[in-house]
Amino acid sequence: MEIEVRKATFKELVIKLVGEDHTLGNLVAKEALKHPHVKLAAYAIEHPLEGSPIIRIVTDGNVGSIEVFKDILNSLKSEANELLKALTASLGVKE
Repeated sequence: MEIEVRKATFKELVIKLVGEDHTLGNLVAKEALKHPHVKLAAYAIEHPLEGSPIIRIVTDGNVGSIEVFKDILNSLKSEANELLKALTASLGVKE
């Protein structure tokens, strides 16, 4: 995965996830909206033939955009691990 940083200020982060699609863009944007310091979170795909999402996160200014983005990714990682544990337990297999 390649990340292209379009804008990185204390209150705003705009990145492009090169080679990804709606799935990851939507997942990150939806998780960002749950964060208490996020004022706006969205993603867009500039052109359907390219397909790489551009994610925009704007914070309230109490916490920096990079720190918020790290929190969002850690939260997603935690949720994925919980899902993996639940799946392996229900299937009766080892991780």
